[in-house]
Amino acid sequence: MTDAARQILQQVLGGHASGGRYAIVDYPGYANPGDAAIWCGARVLLEALAGRAPSYVSTLRHFDAARCSHAVAGGTVFFLGGGSFGSLYGKHHRMRLRALEQLRDERIVLLPLSVADAAPPGGDPGLEAETADVLRRCARLTVLAREGRSQALLRDVYGIESALCPDTAHGLTPPVVIPETETVVLRRRDGEARGNGQPAPAARDLAFDWRDDAALRWINRAGKLAPLVPSHRLRLAMFDGIARRKVAVACGLVGRGRIVETDRLHGVILAALMGRTVIVSDNATGKVGSYVETWPGLLPRVSLNPGDV
Repeated sequence: MTDAARQILQQVLGGHASGGRYAIVDYPGYANPGDAAIWCGARVLLEALAGRAPSYVSTLRHFDAARCSHAVAGGTVFFLGGGSFGSLYGKHHRMRLRALEQLRDERIVLLPLSVADAAPPGGDPGLEAETADVLRRCARLTVLAREGRSQALLRDVYGIESALCPDTAHGLTPPVVIPETETVVLRRRDGEARGNGQPAPAARDLAFDWRDDAALRWINRAGKLAPLVPSHRLRLAMFDGIARRKVAVACGLVGRGRIVETDRLHGVILAALMGRTVIVSDNATGKVGSYVETWPGLLPRVSLNPGDV
């Protein structure tokens, strides 16, 4: 499973990271370990393909277009993928658009993403039009969708053609975790939760969400100064170290069970990478169910909850 996913990722990304300088923008400086997994996988894949570390890394909040362009010197600027493309995360999405506008003459790749609109398929027509306009002005742009639903929305709602590519979290190697119990339930309680975001009564005592874990919160707080570090090498080392620690904690949480029930996409991917049996409930945007349906060959021990089929 891991080899198959990595082969697809290497094939899709290979033409965009072939020995030249590159940047990775949109480091996830927040507590969600799923986005840290995306970062860790992207780092492994891109460094292997390019034969070198990135020349520039930044969060969106601290992005400096002039420094980025100077650092890549005609190379490629990769924007980290994930599920924040669209109006559900409007503030973050607008920061991404500002950075894209500033880089419109550079070679740009939006790594595998999912569309998250506040009211799918279109929560903010004005933002959709602005997004389409900004991306049309990017002269050398490649957009990668990580599942079929988002590929269709990018085309039909945003007017953007994209290629399918698995999530870059498949590029990481998870730690070994010995299961301690039969089943764990990772259930989200945020704007992407279906219904009221609460698990069924029988599972309530076993269920948790990422944000319940104090270690993840403390690791994230410790990393708040990393984007401000002026040294590129030290900043990159801090970004990598913090992201790896978040992923290790997340793997420890889901890895406790032989079976993992979850509606979080990276709960699915991390558990699958660790060889667990995974039962999937969809999230409110539909990205989780779509991902499982798009990449069944990469998720052999993963199945959709019958209520979501």
